[in-house]
Amino acid sequence: MTGLPGPLPLSSPMSAGDYVPAPAAWFALLRRHPELDPAGSPLKPVRLTVRQAAELIQVNKEINASIRYREDRTRDVWEVGGREGDCEDYAIRKLSVLTQQYGFPRGALTLSACRLDRGRGHAVLLVHSDNGVYVMDNLTPRVLPWRKLPYRWVAREEPGAPFRLWRAIAT
Repeated sequence: MTGLPGPLPLSSPMSAGDYVPAPAAWFALLRRHPELDPAGSPLKPVRLTVRQAAELIQVNKEINASIRYREDRTRDVWEVGGREGDCEDYAIRKLSVLTQQYGFPRGALTLSACRLDRGRGHAVLLVHSDNGVYVMDNLTPRVLPWRKLPYRWVAREEPGAPFRLWRAIAT
């Protein structure tokens, strides 16, 4: 298998672990932006076309270039990235653009928490597809298979989960 005929290599599925509490800042985001709530959409990988793969790459590059990185000043605040923001703000903006402008199903997109080198927290957007899970990350213009990144995976949204719990990521 050579993967998706087109711009993305073959990836693999991501195993879900136990339910875990969602980040507090995520709840605050959903209160301000209920259109981003995944509660009504069960996790369902999208059948990824070559055109959609190209859209993922385009959106990742454009949003990475349009937001200037800025750490939250006092407390963790999740926002739909504007002109500046930190890693989860990039991921949330990508989620918003893909669902609202490109018609990607919310059940195929999940926000995810992971750890960089030295244990620093990081957030990315995961795209669950019939070809595996891909990562849209503010640290690279490329959309990559999740196992190709050197992150320690922590948890991700679980669309349709009871009590809005997230899922630990089993690696």
